[in-house]
Amino acid sequence: MAEEYIQIGVTAMRDPATGGFLPSVPLYIKADDAAKEAEQQMYKEAGKALAGMMKKYIDSHPDAMNKGS
Repeated sequence: MAEEYIQIGVTAMRDPATGGFLPSVPLYIKADDAAKEAEQQMYKEAGKALAGMMKKYIDSHPDAMNKGS
């Protein structure tokens, strides 16, 4: 069975000569049960936050919803 990994971010070093970023490299952790649960919880929390922002926008801009089209 192949090991599973979860990408948790990216990192990039800076070029010492120019100060610009070098190509980014993904960061991974081994996907154990705790990491998988934390990933699912993060998705739920992000979804709730985005839904709340969308509700706030719709409530403050009722004309933004193009009804009947």
